[in-house]
Amino acid sequence: MDGVLACARYSFAPNYYKYCGPDANRSIAAYLQEGVSDPGLSVYLSEFAVLYPYLKLIAHENGLTNPFDPRVVEAYWVGNNLLEHIGMKSFSQHLLYEQHLKKRLPQKKLKWVIEKVPKGAKLHHSFHVFSIYTRTGQMAVEHTMDTMDSCRISWGQIIANSKWQMADGNIRVRTQQLVYEEGKLRLKEGVTREVMLPVANDFGKTLKPGDWVTTHWGFVCDRISGAKAQKLEYYTHLNLWLANETI
Repeated sequence: MDGVLACARYSFAPNYYKYCGPDANRSIAAYLQEGVSDPGLSVYLSEFAVLYPYLKLIAHENGLTNPFDPRVVEAYWVGNNLLEHIGMKSFSQHLLYEQHLKKRLPQKKLKWVIEKVPKGAKLHHSFHVFSIYTRTGQMAVEHTMDTMDSCRISWGQIIANSKWQMADGNIRVRTQQLVYEEGKLRLKEGVTREVMLPVANDFGKTLKPGDWVTTHWGFVCDRISGAKAQKLEYYTHLNLWLANETI
């Protein structure tokens, strides 16, 4: 899959709920339905005010010119080695001036966020969910454990059941749940959830029990390998650990 279409799969859900990005969900859904991309889809995705600057920085720091290079898209949403090549100064400056944290956060909270960079924070979607969007009030929803859990990219395995059908667009996955216990955030394993497919197309018909999938705001994003699920788990836990330092 090309990077633009992959990025659209991950961006669909928050746009569907009108949390971020342009008012273009029907158009984005049409691209997903057909399984094709063109410059028009790139334009829609470039209007995601938080996402697109992050993609540009990952690309730049890795000597890539296309923010929608599949490797860049994977790095931000799932995690890969491109995240290891982002300089601490570039990352910090980006947070201050491209994500506008210097204007959005009081000095104390800003210091908490920026100090996570030399401690090992990676420019992964989970970092933004756990350490930034909790403090900036960027989304037009009350910030609760449920919203933070929905906003992160989850991974899980499709599980078989007696009513296994793809016709209704829903599948069951064994995944995790973000919980708050004893003053810390952690992931509770072995949780079963029902998730939706964004559109009815050939992709959904190929899914089967045992497949690993990623989900965002209750929608399936992509099928991934077990190795990529481990990458997503690694970067999620890393940024969760850093978030717990300033809860």
